[in-house]
Amino acid sequence: MAPESVDVIVVGSGPVGAMAANLLGQYGLRTVVIEKETTAHTQSRAINADDEAQRIFQSAGLTGELGPGFHPCLKMTYVDDEMRMLAEVDFTKVERPNGHPIGSLFNQPRMEAALHRGLERFAHVSMWRGHEVESFMQDDEGVSVRVKDNVNGRTMTVRARYLLACDGAKSGIRRRLGLKLEGTTALEHALAISVETQSSAPDFTYYPCGPERVGIVTRTAHDEIRFDTVVKPGQDLEYVKTPEYVRSIIAPFIDPDTVKVKSVNLYAYHSRMAEKWRVGRVFLLGDAAHLMPPFLGQGLCSGLRDAANLTWKLAHVLGGAADASLLDTYEVERRPHAAEMMRLSDSLGSMLASGGPFMARARNAFIKLLYHMPVTGPFIREYKMKPNLFHAEGFLFGGKRGKSKQAAEGAYFPQPRVEHGEEGERPLDDVIGHRFAVLTRPGAPADVQQAARALAEDIGGVWLSVAPAARSGAGRSGEVVDLEGKLGEWFAQHGSDLVVLRPDRYVYAATNSAGVAQVHASLKQAVRPLTRWGNRNSRRAAQLGA
Repeated sequence: MAPESVDVIVVGSGPVGAMAANLLGQYGLRTVVIEKETTAHTQSRAINADDEAQRIFQSAGLTGELGPGFHPCLKMTYVDDEMRMLAEVDFTKVERPNGHPIGSLFNQPRMEAALHRGLERFAHVSMWRGHEVESFMQDDEGVSVRVKDNVNGRTMTVRARYLLACDGAKSGIRRRLGLKLEGTTALEHALAISVETQSSAPDFTYYPCGPERVGIVTRTAHDEIRFDTVVKPGQDLEYVKTPEYVRSIIAPFIDPDTVKVKSVNLYAYHSRMAEKWRVGRVFLLGDAAHLMPPFLGQGLCSGLRDAANLTWKLAHVLGGAADASLLDTYEVERRPHAAEMMRLSDSLGSMLASGGPFMARARNAFIKLLYHMPVTGPFIREYKMKPNLFHAEGFLFGGKRGKSKQAAEGAYFPQPRVEHGEEGERPLDDVIGHRFAVLTRPGAPADVQQAARALAEDIGGVWLSVAPAARSGAGRSGEVVDLEGKLGEWFAQHGSDLVVLRPDRYVYAATNSAGVAQVHASLKQAVRPLTRWGNRNSRRAAQLGA
């Protein structure tokens, strides 16, 4: 690969940048990752990956690499200062629509290391450590980036079709574009303490609700526990980092003498968003585009969704399979989603952290009351506070989601385990691969199945006929057996014979037999088979599910 000419430059090798590079690598795109640090950092910042984020790791082919590093959250308990339970979510009893634990914790340095090892699969992806962007200029054809090697002081110009700014909250790319961050920064600070343990027990996730302690305390790995606590206004910010204060935070949960403090960091939390996420051929992702409070654990997850949304679109545009206008849907789809997560995180933070001792005790009593009420109790126990968000507009059939709450377009499609021929039982995404998919309901008429096959062929996707669980062990070629009945339930709920899934598993269209031809015509006009890249490396065909 000639370093002077690539398809995409990714600035920043944190989790979002490294994930974007892995996904681009799977599509065969020539990618350079620019990282100013010469070595990997050792601080654990983000700690939570929800089931959608884990599904994105799966799509990057990293489940085997990173799976053991995820620590599933079994229970999440809201407690007061006396460690009395106010409410609890038992995740072992909550449905898993995406095929992964609803919440998993992790050690960020280890997670980043796994992402970086993932890049080694691709001869056409390079990581340039100890380099930084000095300047860049863009024109109608691409972006010219002046890169400095901080080790030897040399500079070079790299030409790319697109540039992805994944360089964090203090993004230099965003600053050079002159884009403002809109929103607020909290007056309070938060203290993050990571400790090393010699035992995997005790295993807990607590949300202290004050009035003295507010934050989260959780095991993030078999040998690590994280304590995040809101620092009260007026507290001495130097004192809260002292061993004495740190010990006082740890003591209510575990004997401080049995752990080793690894890091103590103080940070402010933000609710800010860049005024634009795109300028020409430059896109902002992750913290470069949006900063949100930590209370729902959605900061990193939102950045990973950015990467999953944008990379397949870049691959199709650069591969000649879609017009460049497809890229306009990135911010259209992702901004409202991130804004809603930010709003919910703000609301939860305000509820947990605001007010004095009297208000905190009243709030805790109210939480306990809601937990035991017949309507609100299941809402808490089943963790419905995190909604199933969707794309209201963007790359969808008709451009917009229907007004009905049952509208399928723009929704995130579930991932049950299915049986697929000789490959046996597998998660649905592993059967589909990195491409469009057309699925037909169990018992769909022959003409619908024939139309689905033709549609899939015209867009370079895969057609799968969903068969009922009764066909287990006798599935035919091109069938997936719906072992759990979840796919059949989805088709019945939406009254659909056929569904078209985008490569990021959002629903492009769902229709009955009468609407198949219209969906076919719409999609065929927008997407063509992705063939330009060929087998750039020996693993690509298998990764794409070909």
